[in-house]
Amino acid sequence: MEPSIANLNNPSTPPRPPNPTHLSANAAIAPNPQDTPLEIPPPPTVDNAYRFHSFIDRINLRQWSLLSASFHPRLRYNHTDVSLFEFTTLLRDEFAPKTGAQADVVTLVGGGGDREGVAARLRVRRIVRGEKVYCGARGEGREYARHMVLGWERGKIAVVFDASEDEGPGRILPLPGLRPPPPRVSVDLEAFYREYLKCINEGRMDEELGRFVKDKMVWNGTGMEVGQYAGLMKASFEAIQGLEFKAHTVLVDEGRQMLAVRIEFAGTPIKPYGGAIPSGKPVFFAEHVFYWLEQGRISDVLTIVDWEAYRAQMG
Repeated sequence: MEPSIANLNNPSTPPRPPNPTHLSANAAIAPNPQDTPLEIPPPPTVDNAYRFHSFIDRINLRQWSLLSASFHPRLRYNHTDVSLFEFTTLLRDEFAPKTGAQADVVTLVGGGGDREGVAARLRVRRIVRGEKVYCGARGEGREYARHMVLGWERGKIAVVFDASEDEGPGRILPLPGLRPPPPRVSVDLEAFYREYLKCINEGRMDEELGRFVKDKMVWNGTGMEVGQYAGLMKASFEAIQGLEFKAHTVLVDEGRQMLAVRIEFAGTPIKPYGGAIPSGKPVFFAEHVFYWLEQGRISDVLTIVDWEAYRAQMG
């Protein structure tokens, strides 16, 4: 309804109510936007997944002074006690402004509430040219994947396990594509996984691995049959005496039919393996793995082994 001339000339004059005779039977008066309450979205849930994303944001923004809000005073990094200053120095070197490095969370499992751990696959990107690193658009883009597994204490990061693949040109392996719906009968994913490791450790892969792994699956971007996948693990048993797969951390996402696991290994290498010659010394190293299931069996695997730690122990 247009305001009257009197209303325009005298703002203090209240608007004239509409004349019902001027409205058709089907007409309706448009609501005043000021009468409609604003819908304010609820604040995000502050759980460990949210805290992890905040931690990555602070790295990307180089807000090093704010990291103390994310970490517990007693911090362990890859089984070593470190100060927050030491840990921050590692990050500052890797993400120095001249590198133009940025970290993106590709996928994440866990992090519900204040106590559950987080496992994340990150993509770290930077720009290089020749032997130097530049922030500018010119130069060769490089990126590498990084798998982090974190433990929490009272809403603070207290434990960090970190494994990175070798840096190289091009893009890191993508995540598997769209997943089919999960099976009607839900699977206890953690129990499933522990049975899977038991099958491996007890040497029953030839007979039973097909219960846990699809006949054709994808390992680190390479399609293979279940027998070929078993061969990868058999090679590690042949090269490292006394080897056992031990699940240190198992995180599950029932809705996405995903598992994220830190596996720890110990044994004595007796054959060349992982780019190192045996020295007779025992080794301890780890692997961070993301699994996807289809119809109750593993279909895709993305994994990073901490080969740097493995080779460093050869002396």
